[in-house]
Amino acid sequence: ENEMKEKTIKEYKRRLRLILKSKLNGKNKTTAINTWAVAIFRYGAGVIDWKDSELKRIDRKSRKMMTIYGALHPKSDVNRLYVKRKEGGRGMSSVEQVVREEENSLGYYVLNSQETLIKGVCVSGTIITEGTIPTKEYKKQKSEELKQKWMEKKMYGQFIRERSEKVDMDKTWYWLSRSDLKIETEALLCAAQ
Repeated sequence: ENEMKEKTIKEYKRRLRLILKSKLNGKNKTTAINTWAVAIFRYGAGVIDWKDSELKRIDRKSRKMMTIYGALHPKSDVNRLYVKRKEGGRGMSSVEQVVREEENSLGYYVLNSQETLIKGVCVSGTIITEGTIPTKEYKKQKSEELKQKWMEKKMYGQFIRERSEKVDMDKTWYWLSRSDLKIETEALLCAAQ
């Protein structure tokens, strides 16, 4: 299991570095990270036993690498990096979040399956099924928690808390949805906001 973890982490770092070195713009780099780099953790989630500390360390190293390549400003908020773009974030997927999401989905599937062999897996306790909820519900719940953490921060959440109710949020975050800004520019603007 440790060998598989090491291979996964090594491949993830290789892919992340290649994406960060590329000439893609901000939105496309984020999409590439989510679909090509972070996605590697989806394959083993639920089978490989990832500890919270391991996943947090991987996310920390990812942010450090992003800072080195100019994709994340050193003074930028961590929570905002993982909030959806249409809600004012940068739209990146957290390794920890992806693994926990997949574990929840697998557990929910096993728990609610009608197939005999899958029921046997449920009874054996190999897959954690306790406390699992439908995937859409799980994603929505985690997204709300992340936005709440961002808003509760004294300095970083000030912009969000003090916005007027009359503000058109789609237009406010439109610049994040477009694909024409360099990731360095995007990082600087988010940190300044």
